[in-house]
Amino acid sequence: MLSLVVGSRAGAGPSEPAVPEADLPPRALVCLAKWYPVEPVKVEGAWHFKLGAATYPWDDGKTKSFEEKLESPDLEDTFSIPYVPGPIQPVTRENEDPGRIRFDPLFHAAYGDSEAKVDVVSIDFLGQPLKVHRAVAPAFTRVAKRLDAVLKRDPSLRPFLRGLGGTFVWRKIANTQRQSAHSYGVSIDVNVKRSHYWEWAKPKAPVRWANQIPQVLVDAFEAEGFIWGGRWYHYDTMHFEYRPELLDPTCR
Repeated sequence: MLSLVVGSRAGAGPSEPAVPEADLPPRALVCLAKWYPVEPVKVEGAWHFKLGAATYPWDDGKTKSFEEKLESPDLEDTFSIPYVPGPIQPVTRENEDPGRIRFDPLFHAAYGDSEAKVDVVSIDFLGQPLKVHRAVAPAFTRVAKRLDAVLKRDPSLRPFLRGLGGTFVWRKIANTQRQSAHSYGVSIDVNVKRSHYWEWAKPKAPVRWANQIPQVLVDAFEAEGFIWGGRWYHYDTMHFEYRPELLDPTCR
């Protein structure tokens, strides 16, 4: 884990000058090192980062459309649409999909780059066995504890949490060649029958946001670092995905 103090030099005494902001890594890149095996480095005056033996540019310098960011992002692109928790609001701004842009090498380094390399364990989640990544199992367990408390207060919400699925499944995202977050065992789908997905809408275009997942369930997941597909213009309201960097205010 990288230890840097933005705006000052780590370990600097009171008489030592602060490190200029321009000489420090981008704040989001520093923050990522809390959650992923990322090491910021400078290469020919530009900020890059190491993931294992590979080095990548933080910003590839290309101007991209939303679709180009989805298909070929740099790591900076993954922060280009802020994720905003809080009260559920209809998403009407086209392509406002915070978290859908994923930099696959980051996930490969953190969780595994093939089905065989993903370290999966079985957990009990509200009485249902689920396979998730070992590193994220504690976060799933904390969510389950929060949800259990919610259900004790309001048992009428239980149907939303029946038939859970979509944890570890090595696959591509529907109708794309991009790897799904489910491939890494870091996401979960709640009851499909009580969810909405933009690809299933009839007609599919224009996109019209829809949702019936209750606020209290979304709050429980977001409190433990999971983003929700209901915050997307291309909505997927059954889907929750562990992306703590997008909920960490120091990464913004």
